[in-house]
Amino acid sequence: MRNKPALFVVALAVLGLSACGTDSGTTNGERDTITVSGEGKVSGQPDIFNLQATARETGDDIATMKDRVDDQVKAMLDLADSLDIDEKDVTATDIRVTPQWQYQPERKLIGHEVAREVRFQVNGIEVYAELADGLTKLGLKDISPAGTDISNAAELNQQALETAVEDARAKAEIVAKAADRKLGPAITINVQGQSHPAPMMRAAMAKGAVQESYRPGEQELSAQVMVTFQLR
Repeated sequence: MRNKPALFVVALAVLGLSACGTDSGTTNGERDTITVSGEGKVSGQPDIFNLQATARETGDDIATMKDRVDDQVKAMLDLADSLDIDEKDVTATDIRVTPQWQYQPERKLIGHEVAREVRFQVNGIEVYAELADGLTKLGLKDISPAGTDISNAAELNQQALETAVEDARAKAEIVAKAADRKLGPAITINVQGQSHPAPMMRAAMAKGAVQESYRPGEQELSAQVMVTFQLR
């Protein structure tokens, strides 16, 4: 019975040693670290443009309206051919027939709408401007930009990631220097997200518009990372 207090004291001493790091930069065998965020942004000029045009007719004679819509679609496809737009970059949807209702003073069918959409993807602002002007000259009233893209977006995304990591290291260097420590290698790097926002397309659709009327602007690509560095 007298040996129990002595054994209890020894056990406490062992626990006390295990709770103390043997190195000033470690605790429980773990390295001192610092975790910081980094952000990188790059800009690029859109060079791929999407445009959508709709041929539509309203009335009672569906067959006649369909013929008119098909003629308008054929004119759009001929325009695309004249501008050397690849067939794979032009999509003409199936015909759509929608009933038109009058609700006052009572619900009554007053006709139908027949419509078809044609979507274009073109390379270069020059072709885009010519396409938009050509569609307005065909008398189409429903023409709208459908977004832009950058052909070398993958390369720009990589640059944004590299810039984000460099930004994180620069921040960590400042903190380490302020704490009178030296920054070690990166232990973990987590990509938090990448954004590829599409800008608004400022395009004049007026008849006779020239290339100078189109302003695609710049597109910004960004990346965010979280990096853990070792401290020495």
